[in-house]
Amino acid sequence: MIFSKEKPIIIKIGSAVLTKGKGQIDENVIKNICDNIAKHKAQGYTFAIVSSGAIHAGMEVVHQQNRKLKLRKQQALAAIGQVHLMQIYKKYFLKHKINIGQILLSHEDFKHRDSFLNTRSTLSQLLDLNIIPVINENDTVSTEEIKFGDNDRLSVLIANAIESDQIIFLSTTDGLMNLNKKEKIDRVDKIDDSIFAMAKGGNAMGSGGMGSKLIAIDTLNKAGKNAWLANGKVKHILNKLFKNENFGTFFKARTTNKKSKQLWMLQNLKPHGSVYIDSGANNALSKKKASLLIQGITKLDKTWEVGQLVSILYEKVEIARGMARINSKTLNKLIEKDKEALNQLKDGDLPKFLIHRDDIVIIENE
Repeated sequence: MIFSKEKPIIIKIGSAVLTKGKGQIDENVIKNICDNIAKHKAQGYTFAIVSSGAIHAGMEVVHQQNRKLKLRKQQALAAIGQVHLMQIYKKYFLKHKINIGQILLSHEDFKHRDSFLNTRSTLSQLLDLNIIPVINENDTVSTEEIKFGDNDRLSVLIANAIESDQIIFLSTTDGLMNLNKKEKIDRVDKIDDSIFAMAKGGNAMGSGGMGSKLIAIDTLNKAGKNAWLANGKVKHILNKLFKNENFGTFFKARTTNKKSKQLWMLQNLKPHGSVYIDSGANNALSKKKASLLIQGITKLDKTWEVGQLVSILYEKVEIARGMARINSKTLNKLIEKDKEALNQLKDGDLPKFLIHRDDIVIIENE
């Protein structure tokens, strides 16, 4: 068996999978997925669902057919549709005496470490109570600038939060197709440029697309997590995946020794700001695994407070991320001082480093 009972399995379901015709919610698909999950849950597997589709469900409720909607209208439709969507999931899971819990998240819930830990705690409690979390982006408050992108990236953050190392992406394709589209690729051991070249566009019913999925899966693989891409429209799709590794495309996990906190820093979508460092600091971080001293910083960009995530760049390339011990306003004043003045800082005045080595994660640029 290729799936493990030791950790939760995440099922990510895109909008295109859940809709039919002119965008109506396809209850048959939801029923099929719920039945499949129920079968394997009875065998001891644990599941969490990341589901798109709220806006389409809202459009169906109010008989809205025009998909070219302004943001405010989308947010209102999401508020209407999320209730409808959850009612459908509830109806088909209750047939198996399975209860579900709704979790709506935005980028802000992951941007701050405390919020991320609170999200993790809630999800863990639901799983401990034998509840299936049904997670979606909170479209009612998300703006275009901070949207996850059809929940592909949200799935990555959820995988880290609940320490899942097995994520299934249900799409409307049979898997990753080769360039001439004549056959499916059964297994990918490493996502490289040749694999990314196979991604083209998105689906009219969704906001993601193959490119978005491959970026998410690549992040998961680098974090030591396996992923699958398969056609969610196929009846008994999960049963088929559990029986045959070559159904859909399997993306193999790569070895990693990074801890949850480091993965959170890597997977966080937008650090609050960034600093540029000199060659000495770059050498200290990459080779000596040292803290980032103030003396090694040449300039900074944007603003942040103590404890917020900052990007570290050397020669315009992001090489690391970390949690700041000094806010940007104070740092800006400090880097204007000469190095001798910095060296004369007394213990207790301020940290001599912006980021402690325990709060740094190195980005492995390939």
